[in-house]
Amino acid sequence: MTIPTIKLENGNEMPILGFGTYMLCDSTKMYESILCALKSGYKMLDTAKWYNNEHIVGDAIRDSGIRREDLFITSKQMTNTYEETIKNVEDTLNKFHTNYLDLVLIHWPTQKNLNKETYRALEDLVDKGIIKSIGISNYNQEQCEELLKECRIKPQVNQIETHVYFQENKMNEYLKNNNIVHESWAPFCEGYLGLLQDKKLEEIGNKYNKTIAQIALRFLLERNIIVIPKSTNIDHIKENLEIFDFKLNKEDFEEIVKLDKKALYSGWPENMKVETKY
Repeated sequence: MTIPTIKLENGNEMPILGFGTYMLCDSTKMYESILCALKSGYKMLDTAKWYNNEHIVGDAIRDSGIRREDLFITSKQMTNTYEETIKNVEDTLNKFHTNYLDLVLIHWPTQKNLNKETYRALEDLVDKGIIKSIGISNYNQEQCEELLKECRIKPQVNQIETHVYFQENKMNEYLKNNNIVHESWAPFCEGYLGLLQDKKLEEIGNKYNKTIAQIALRFLLERNIIVIPKSTNIDHIKENLEIFDFKLNKEDFEEIVKLDKKALYSGWPENMKVETKY
């Protein structure tokens, strides 16, 4: 199947649906899940240096037999210096068995200066053709504004927690007005807050013969938000691809809008099991 793409402001095309790799289970199951995703039709993989799984992602890419040019690979960096960033990207390239990355994001705005040296390094790697596009993750509007004043190459993507229970409407509008693509992490709220048991989503899903997860993803897609669901369940991996054969009607879309609880999964809770709940 062909997954639709979104054109970034720099002209590069990014799939609107990809496969996330954060907090999957043990390395063997992670490898099998990524390989299954690639063979099922996913063309975009999202990972990060902090996840400590790039070698597994790289091995799955290599073993899938899919041509590098047919894939879109995203990684994220969380560094403090220019030199550390360059070194980390080189390490990522080696683990992915490739000579370029499609997208690299600053993982978190961890410093008061918003990782300016990290971003400057990424800009220089774009100049060299080692990175095709750069962006940010978990930046709020104020932080985006500060970066836009300083940067030489504009961020193409902001990857932030977004799901039915935390719809980020104001941020979505801001990003749209600045031609920065909105990408969702945790589109299922990581299985927390009861999103995957929501009765209204189940009711709407029954109308379309779709699961709660499929409705949750479709809602984000119809807002032009890129999604990167993950799962270790083969059936779920395949089901998450089956969201392009229907469209929510206006009434159902508005019903889902009403489900916004402004409730964060919260990102990095302490003592969380390193295991997906979906």
